[in-house]
Amino acid sequence: MTSARQAKRARACLQPLEDLDDDAIARLRVVATDIDGTLTRAGALRAELLTAFEALGAAGVQLIPISGRPAGEVLGLCRYLPGVEFGVAENGLFEIVPDHAPRWLGEPTQLDRLVAVGEHLNREHAAKLRRTGDAFCRLGDVAYERDGREEGELERLRVAAEAEGVCLIWSTVHIHLAERVPDKGAGLLALFAEREIDPRAVVTIGDSPNDVGLFAPHESGAARFGLTVGTADVPAKREWFAHLPERVTRQRELDGFLELSARLLATR
Repeated sequence: MTSARQAKRARACLQPLEDLDDDAIARLRVVATDIDGTLTRAGALRAELLTAFEALGAAGVQLIPISGRPAGEVLGLCRYLPGVEFGVAENGLFEIVPDHAPRWLGEPTQLDRLVAVGEHLNREHAAKLRRTGDAFCRLGDVAYERDGREEGELERLRVAAEAEGVCLIWSTVHIHLAERVPDKGAGLLALFAEREIDPRAVVTIGDSPNDVGLFAPHESGAARFGLTVGTADVPAKREWFAHLPERVTRQRELDGFLELSARLLATR
């Protein structure tokens, strides 16, 4: 949970995307976006998303999916979504490029240890954690189905996991155990340095606590990216974010992403 000072600063940062001037939007050339709860509506990709991706790609906007999902699922998005050349899987751990093996962006993890902590949470803390169906193809973290758990229960499990020296974070659909605090933003910055992409031309968008790396500043306090955006789902969950986005959309889920897309297209 954030400190009182962090929470106060975060509340001050939550300004509507619609109030941002066009000049600030026009400078953005890259969209790095979460998937579940950001590109989906009611858990599914919709036709409007493909239309938006096609339009953004045609307008010269580069699109980068970055997800807590495993490499294979992100690979499918990179291969088939319009305007996508590469992505990032498992909350910033892997670079995904079609026809190439997943590449570690962070240090390899000890999956056996994470599994053992999950078993400990089930045994000693009545967590009732259930491994995700994609567990067989996860390479860097251990994920469990969220199964409708509220944030208060997830916070209880986070504290218990921390006592075992492990990080627990959650998204709209999953609970993740990791050796280090997941940081989608750090993975992106590493790729941007290699590809000579200016982070100041990048807008990031997400909806859940595992997206906090997309919103966090550098340790110096300077912004990592040109703009950080949360969907309308973020304000109600703000106390669970260590860092919050600069702007929020008026609408939830995919409709929030479409709101951002419309602003980008209007300034091309």
